[in-house]
Amino acid sequence: MRHSLPYIILETANFHGGDFEILKKAVDAFSGLGYGKMGIKFHAFKPDNVMLQDFSWYGIIKNFYFDETQWKEMIDLSREKGLEIWLDLFCVYGVEILSKNLENIRGIKFQPSILDNLEILDALEKVDLRDKELIINVSGLELSGIEKALERFLKFGFKRIILQCGFQDYPTKVEDTSLKKLEIIKAAFPSMGLGYADHIDATMGFARQFPVYAWLGGCEYLEKHICLNRGETKYDFNSALEPSEVKEMVEEFWMVSECFWGDFITEREKAYYKKTLQKPVLKHGLNVGQLVSASDMLFRRTDKPGMNTQELKELQEGYYILGTAKAKHEPLLVTDYKKPRVGAIVAARMKSSRLKQKAILPIHGMSSIERCLDNCLKFKFTDEVILATSTTEEDGVLGNYTLDGRAKFWRGDPEDVISRYLGACDKYGIDVIIRVTGDCPCISPEIAEFILKAHFESGADFTEPKQFAVGSNSQIYNVEALKRVIQLVGKADYSEHMTLYMVNNPKIFKVNRVDLPGELVRDYRLTLDYQEDLDMFNALYDKLAEQELDSTLINIFKILDAHPEIPAMNGHKTLVYKTDQDLIRLLNEKTTIRI
Repeated sequence: MRHSLPYIILETANFHGGDFEILKKAVDAFSGLGYGKMGIKFHAFKPDNVMLQDFSWYGIIKNFYFDETQWKEMIDLSREKGLEIWLDLFCVYGVEILSKNLENIRGIKFQPSILDNLEILDALEKVDLRDKELIINVSGLELSGIEKALERFLKFGFKRIILQCGFQDYPTKVEDTSLKKLEIIKAAFPSMGLGYADHIDATMGFARQFPVYAWLGGCEYLEKHICLNRGETKYDFNSALEPSEVKEMVEEFWMVSECFWGDFITEREKAYYKKTLQKPVLKHGLNVGQLVSASDMLFRRTDKPGMNTQELKELQEGYYILGTAKAKHEPLLVTDYKKPRVGAIVAARMKSSRLKQKAILPIHGMSSIERCLDNCLKFKFTDEVILATSTTEEDGVLGNYTLDGRAKFWRGDPEDVISRYLGACDKYGIDVIIRVTGDCPCISPEIAEFILKAHFESGADFTEPKQFAVGSNSQIYNVEALKRVIQLVGKADYSEHMTLYMVNNPKIFKVNRVDLPGELVRDYRLTLDYQEDLDMFNALYDKLAEQELDSTLINIFKILDAHPEIPAMNGHKTLVYKTDQDLIRLLNEKTTIRI
């Protein structure tokens, strides 16, 4: 909401020099400024009630007296002009004017030099002040003195008390304004209002600006001396503003108030940001089914609609993928994306030279492949689990191991695993693959969830963990990336090692290798390829059953950590494709794509 405008009190003092008509002209001139929160303050006093005749100014001050009839006329005129009335009390005569015009008076003010005037205080005892406001000027008073003054005035039951800073040194030097006092007084007397009466040289532009600073410092009530024309004013002119100068001051209040208006971000600010924002645009074209990474983006200003970086990030973190092909230098729209179908595809064959028919060998009463599929069915954000095997006759038996059809069954190319995967993806409409090999009965849902999230966040083509217990890990591929492999090489030799087609071609595919949380990493062997592996798995699942533990990776590590004799059963076995140097050189050569 708009910063609340301050209440302005026009201090007439004695600029009129005792000429009642000049004071009336001032009321008329200053009431036409159009500022709604404004009052005018008068000095109603009898000179003999304020000073003795030996006082140096007595001969001048005695001419400033107005009688009760004049004060009533002045108060009525001011009210008629829309100005609220304040009285500066200097003697009991002022209290009399207050009493006789009480319903038209908003508040009264005490100068610090009058605070101990018992005559005035006794006279006020007879006036009902409960709906009036009181301004106490506290210049020259320590905090203890302010506290004593408040004790004295609280008994009158004023509707509100305002503590006012600023003293009458005509003109007051800027260094004596002491705005630092505001924070101290507000902290000491938080229930009181705060005000300021400055007396800065009116010829300085700063005299119109200073009240704004006092307002921003917490002052709600601002008092300012006025006159009609300083050049023609004999008394109290040094700090007095003319009508045009007061208008200039209130216009500054309005402008500053506008600075506090509106929402946290204004409509024009939004429009400026939108117009000047450098949006992510594509460095090169992307296909349907790809994700967008930092390496795919340039940042440019464009009049075309498009998402900003944060919007793009949030969309992909929500597991969305490109559903529309995009050209170079195009920005990205929400409508370019679609929710992908994610499939866990498990590759398995019956042929196995080192451990015959290992896919269907039982591990604690359940076949190895079914244990693998059962874990895959626990993957989050997965639409299908597919057992993918070959079209050879011997592999047909695997159709009996789909956990009563909870996993889909697909048969494809016997040798080209990438083509087999793509056939399954075409059949079931898969866009993103969680790749699993069937010889991993302990495949981890926890790892699959972690790397799938990392895959979408990074905008990769391929994601895998850096370190893991062999057999616990899966990999993430965009189907589009595997299609590109076939487009580029025709037939993918050794595609059972499809990971190498990604990691050996980093200029073609965006590879994302991630660190897993420490609790998901060990140096155990959890893959099935030898009799020792089968023996280890049976011993492991016996322990899990004995301790009534689910086969989560955390529980598996708990058993293996506690029983080192179990992982020792197969710990000496190695992965051929990681130890056979001739095979490694061959695979690297065959899977490197040369364009």
